[in-house]
Amino acid sequence: MQTVDMIIREVHAGLWFLVVGYYFFIFIFLLFFRWRNTRNPFQFAMAMFFLLLAIGRCFYFVGDFYADPNSLINFIAPYNVPFLGESPFWLMAGSFIQWIALATLSATAGFMIFGKRWAEIAFAVPAVVIAIILGFISLDSTTRGLLSGGAGAVYALFIPLLFWYLAWQSGGKLRRSNLLLGLGFFILFAGRVIHAIRYPMAEALFNNSIAIPGVIAPGLIVIGLILIATGNEWGQSV
Repeated sequence: MQTVDMIIREVHAGLWFLVVGYYFFIFIFLLFFRWRNTRNPFQFAMAMFFLLLAIGRCFYFVGDFYADPNSLINFIAPYNVPFLGESPFWLMAGSFIQWIALATLSATAGFMIFGKRWAEIAFAVPAVVIAIILGFISLDSTTRGLLSGGAGAVYALFIPLLFWYLAWQSGGKLRRSNLLLGLGFFILFAGRVIHAIRYPMAEALFNNSIAIPGVIAPGLIVIGLILIATGNEWGQSV
């Protein structure tokens, strides 16, 4: 059983490496192969969104695996002592950066849909507030997970609904593109929510083992990123 658990942990870490690599890939693709040609501000915002997600996930990776006493990879450290010592800095920095990424995408989406500055500000403010709370206020792991997971669940519906609204307003390949983008973001945010609530989820469903939700979360994010990349490509082929 220990061998199986260690294999799951290695797969979990490898999936997060894949997620970070995919974030950077989509950032490069959107910035240098899309925005450079179109100068579309939404393409630029999406590129910055994925860049900030990648940077934030790097902080999360260090925090989750090397600075958390509940880390999935604690078997490499004796007596359950994290490799870098227990520190909330990494998770707080990762949370702040990733929620600023959401604020950037939300603000641009609001402006693109309504064409008004108030919409840009209104869409960005909630994510900025959450970024400040998670980034600068020390919270216990349960409260942090519930806030991040609960707010993430709202955005898991909010961002896809924006793309599905654009799909309803458009037609042809552009409609299929927006439908796929909405589905991709829905699955991506579902993975983020599962990651945020992995400890309560593990306690309730998996006998306190976070290995299974730890694998499900990055797996869903990878699937979501593939759909987002495909939907973006469809949108450019119109």
